[in-house]
Amino acid sequence: MALMSPRFKTSSKLVAASNGAVIRKGARGRHVHLIQMTLIDLGYLMPRSIGGVFSPDGVYGDETKQKVAEFQRANNLTPDGEIGRNTMTVLDRICRNYKYIVTLHFRSISLTTVSFSDTYNSTENVYGQYGIKIVFGSGESLMMSNEEEQQFNQVDESCRWEIDDGEVNQLHSTGSPFPSNHIGVYYVKSFSNNSLLGCGGHAKNRPACTVAAAASRWDTAHEVGHVLLTSSFNPVHVSEHQRNLMYPYSRNTGQIPVLTDRQVAQIRRNICCVSM
Repeated sequence: MALMSPRFKTSSKLVAASNGAVIRKGARGRHVHLIQMTLIDLGYLMPRSIGGVFSPDGVYGDETKQKVAEFQRANNLTPDGEIGRNTMTVLDRICRNYKYIVTLHFRSISLTTVSFSDTYNSTENVYGQYGIKIVFGSGESLMMSNEEEQQFNQVDESCRWEIDDGEVNQLHSTGSPFPSNHIGVYYVKSFSNNSLLGCGGHAKNRPACTVAAAASRWDTAHEVGHVLLTSSFNPVHVSEHQRNLMYPYSRNTGQIPVLTDRQVAQIRRNICCVSM
């Protein structure tokens, strides 16, 4: 069957389980991580599976098997502790709807290397797997004078968390206004530091990020992540796990990045992440 839940439909292994394949003890990977995160959200605590850099750990061990069986008993399913067609069908039905919304407003002075549709779909998929819906608030190509374009095409400032002056502050003031619990995404040609492809710094009460035209398909989601996590979250980057969205280096992998349970909890507490 076709899965409908944004939590599961991007995982080929979970789709396979909905069509008769079985996921059981010994399995590991993003598909197990997503099942674990869903069970935690549904109230099935998994203290042995959380705490690392890939948390929940994506390992189908005794704890995961036990919690799957508890979920099955609560939903009149055979409590075998395995994820097959019937269990996947119920999980998909229960998690069919999004629980949170993040609204993005796009402002551009440069065409991007990766198409906007690919960037947007990638951002949707990253957050959708945790029940967070990315909503397109508005999009504008910023109509600037030649002088303004020359000023903003290359951002010369270093990336700072709190920006209350300078060219990025000016850039974030352009275009149509949007609510203070929405996030602006500003695309520029480049940063003077060629290794920098984005920055989540913004003025107080004006959530926004800046992304370079050469950014990868995941970099917009990464910079939005900085805005949602805020400067108070530690660690800012996750160097130990390349699959984490907040890995400090850009990558073009086709694998959907993940978040830890701590990161997801922090994001959901942000004023820009609105409960439905």
